[in-house]
Amino acid sequence: MKQDKADKIIQKAELKAKKAAQQVEAAGKKAEAARKKQEAQAQKKAAKAAAAATKKAAAKTKKAEAVAKKAQAAAQKAEEKKAKALAKAASKSSGPAKEGEGGEAEGKKKKGKKKLLLILIPVLAAAVGVGAFFFLKGGGEEEAEELEPIQIPLEYVLNEVHITALPVSGEEVLVYQEEVQPEPPAEPEKEEEKDKEQDASEENGEEGQAEEPAGTEEPAAETEEAPPKTLYRYEGLKNPAGLIAGYTAVMTCEDAGFSVVDETLLRIDPPEEFAAQGSVQLARNEPKGEDGTGGGVSSLLLSWEGTSCSVLLDTPEGRVHDPKPEASAPSAPRRGLSDLEAIHPSKLGLPGESMEAYEMIPQEGSVRIAGSICVRVNIYGEGNQFAGSYFLSTDGKLYKLDESVNKVVELEWE
Repeated sequence: MKQDKADKIIQKAELKAKKAAQQVEAAGKKAEAARKKQEAQAQKKAAKAAAAATKKAAAKTKKAEAVAKKAQAAAQKAEEKKAKALAKAASKSSGPAKEGEGGEAEGKKKKGKKKLLLILIPVLAAAVGVGAFFFLKGGGEEEAEELEPIQIPLEYVLNEVHITALPVSGEEVLVYQEEVQPEPPAEPEKEEEKDKEQDASEENGEEGQAEEPAGTEEPAAETEEAPPKTLYRYEGLKNPAGLIAGYTAVMTCEDAGFSVVDETLLRIDPPEEFAAQGSVQLARNEPKGEDGTGGGVSSLLLSWEGTSCSVLLDTPEGRVHDPKPEASAPSAPRRGLSDLEAIHPSKLGLPGESMEAYEMIPQEGSVRIAGSICVRVNIYGEGNQFAGSYFLSTDGKLYKLDESVNKVVELEWE
């Protein structure tokens, strides 16, 4: 009997060693796969960045050419108007002067008027041409740029971070890009008390006191101007509310990493229903690079109404955070492996009268079930036959894995 028991112990030890070796091998394969995946993602990201930079440079070149072409056309048009005005004035001045019975004085008077008109018309034509040129090239250029649609973006770039853009397509959809200047900081309040003291001293005739020398006031601290924010406006959409709802669902998944937040970057639940008009803010914390750059927060403020919507890109200060946990009610007494060893096998759906016939092997790591952290325990029966997987939670609950449907079922201790 002792020899059989010793052999059984040795077999169990060998099985454990074999399982441990398999786990080490699996962990190595997983690490290698993760490394290859990271390298592929890095290469893909670098390719995307290069393509985006090339595309941006081409767009800027095209835009510059369009502006130069408009300026050239405006200048040419102004010159044509000027030439027409000069020709018209010259034709009038070269016509025969009709001198009537009024004599030579009246003829000279008419010639003087014609000379004055000849001088004023070119000046007026030149002024009109210069005004038209300024309007087309300078004064009205900003409005023309605001009204000029851009190509539908496939991604947004915020502090060199590439973010998937709204999935929009169709020739009827127009997209405009503009910069929004941040609101200037509030000016500090004037020192009212100092002004009141000065007025009181003047009323009391305290003119003999020495005045403070000019230039003794401390200069105001210079504040760094916040960079402008980028705004994308979409017009001609059929269902902007549905578009924003789908985009929010995609961007708040684990891969994208965004969360629905309020104005303080506190994570909140997404809207249960997206009405015909509204707004929602998405944000995520950006990791820092190896050189210490990056980090911060990427924010997308989505607003929609009618057949249009807008996306405001911003990098607000702070961090995206969860609400503070509420004081929880006293939890059930924590159960451990000793409690599982003392339970009746029937509670676990196993045959037998005692758990002494079974061996329990806790697994590394943990999983989350119903919001609680759980430890997985595999149970083996006679002959090292696998009997099932069970989970012990930190709040004292017991679960069993139903492998037929790959779901867990809660069990009762008592």
